[in-house]
Amino acid sequence: MLLTRSFCNRALLRSDLRRCWPLFAGYTFLWFLILPLRMWNDIPATLQAAYPDSARRTALEIIGSATQAATWIHLFFGLILAMALFSYLSGTRATYGMHSFPASRGCQFRTHVLCGVGCVAVSNVLICLLSAQSGGSHWGESLSWLVFSLVTFLLFFALGILCCMLCAWLPAMIVAYGTLNCVAILCRLLVDVMCGLFYPSYNDNVLSMSREHIVVWLTPVLRLRFGLTAMYGEGDAALLPASAWKSLLVYGIVAVVLLAVSWLLYRIRRSEASGDTLAFRPLRPVVRWIVGVLGGLGLGVALALILCCTSNTVGLLACIVALGLVCMIGTQMLIARTPRVFGKLWPELIALCAALIALCLCIKGDVFGFERRVPQASQVESVEVFSGAMTRGNTSLTTPEEIDAALQAQRYFVSRSDQEKEDAARYGQTVIFTYFLKNGGTLSRRYSLCSADLPQVKALTETDTFRRSMVLDAAEDISADNLRYGWVDIPEEEISRELTAQQSKDLYQAVLEDIAGMNMADPDLYRNQNCRVQIHLEDAVSDRDVAITLNLQCTRALALLQEWGIIQSPEDAFGAVDDDPDYVDTIEYPGITYPITTYAR
Repeated sequence: MLLTRSFCNRALLRSDLRRCWPLFAGYTFLWFLILPLRMWNDIPATLQAAYPDSARRTALEIIGSATQAATWIHLFFGLILAMALFSYLSGTRATYGMHSFPASRGCQFRTHVLCGVGCVAVSNVLICLLSAQSGGSHWGESLSWLVFSLVTFLLFFALGILCCMLCAWLPAMIVAYGTLNCVAILCRLLVDVMCGLFYPSYNDNVLSMSREHIVVWLTPVLRLRFGLTAMYGEGDAALLPASAWKSLLVYGIVAVVLLAVSWLLYRIRRSEASGDTLAFRPLRPVVRWIVGVLGGLGLGVALALILCCTSNTVGLLACIVALGLVCMIGTQMLIARTPRVFGKLWPELIALCAALIALCLCIKGDVFGFERRVPQASQVESVEVFSGAMTRGNTSLTTPEEIDAALQAQRYFVSRSDQEKEDAARYGQTVIFTYFLKNGGTLSRRYSLCSADLPQVKALTETDTFRRSMVLDAAEDISADNLRYGWVDIPEEEISRELTAQQSKDLYQAVLEDIAGMNMADPDLYRNQNCRVQIHLEDAVSDRDVAITLNLQCTRALALLQEWGIIQSPEDAFGAVDDDPDYVDTIEYPGITYPITTYAR
């Protein structure tokens, strides 16, 4: 038969429409339920006539929820439609029959893509026209939804077509599609878990990534979700923020590139590969190694956690190597569609064992610098320092001098020897540094601080912000003239006293003087002193409550409380339970075989 060359083949297009019209009908009906029907049901003509602003807000909320749903709908529909249009590639007879059709492979590919994209575009335009005038005029927002819906569909449809080109077996297409959508975020989770096992100071997680992180870009669902977080406000605010339009532009270009790559692969794809797990032989070792390495690390760490042997390096390596071998052997069995795979696979298995052991030892030795990483001052927007027993919440450092002090403190913690780290972890308190970087990401590290470390971190503890955080929950400066009233409570003694405006000002001024005079090198200052007095002052200007937690060095504030008759002595504020600090409790408690020494708190 003569081979015709044209953009698309009408007979093939009609065949695709006959086979896939139920999918397009169901897709259109689903969007009809989500957008036009909700518009007509939630925004009747009477509401639109009586309360046009309320009707418009309701319409924008419906469009916003539909925009968020578009990502998930097209995530599944893109693969289903791609598999329906290219399902013949998984059958030998169907593949030979299609490839003997009097049309070039390029024409066949363009016809399938035109059928999918064209029908979805017509469906989306119809839904947009039906919903654009309900609840008032909001053509801009409706067109924004239309663009978002079309681009997300094109992205996932192109990704599904690529999986159909790479695989020649329907289950393999599904697995490949899910892997391409999730592999980046799963790798990041694996890195976080392994760093958490090997590095005590590692405190990062997936949520600390910025929107511009490469892992976020390689996970389209996550990136699109981030782009819609600041969706729209009230009134005439735009529906899609700038970050969402940026994502749509990038992913639109990516979709076109994926379609071009799929077209090239379809042209060189062998008909004999139909029914195979992978359509291209060069991909087989790549897939084996990716599954072997990532599966060995992920499943091996999971097995080690179940067996509680993560602290034993040999046991952890044994779990990782064993599961890596299982993953590589299982992958090769699925690729070859036979259990007889050991004849030529054993050299790769030996190499995989060596690679997994070397990779784990490199991570344990911090070859990649995860544990030793200290950001540059030019990269940091602000720093939060947190320790529950030391400060009254997160201490936010924003000035260049304070940021440099935090970086200097972290460099000292990183430079400590292993023995010093073990001693600090045994006797010290946890301190968490969280850096908010200018690129939108965060970097968090956790260390243990003991008394011997105080001289080395003096630059940090002597900052005004850190001093104030030892007593006040508000690190920013608050004027005493803005205080109108306050109250002091001692719940254990059922004491409650309201403070006048003048008393609030005097108490706050005394607290500021105590903060300025605190000896930050005193180790007792960083221990939980169990203050029983709860002090709250009300700032009338910012309409906020200022909580104050006193310590033993707040002598001026304690003297005022004693002068006002709230406490009898400074010791009453800290709940002294015993007159004799050397009192030994000799009562035998069940399960405790040593005496408990009770010290005055």
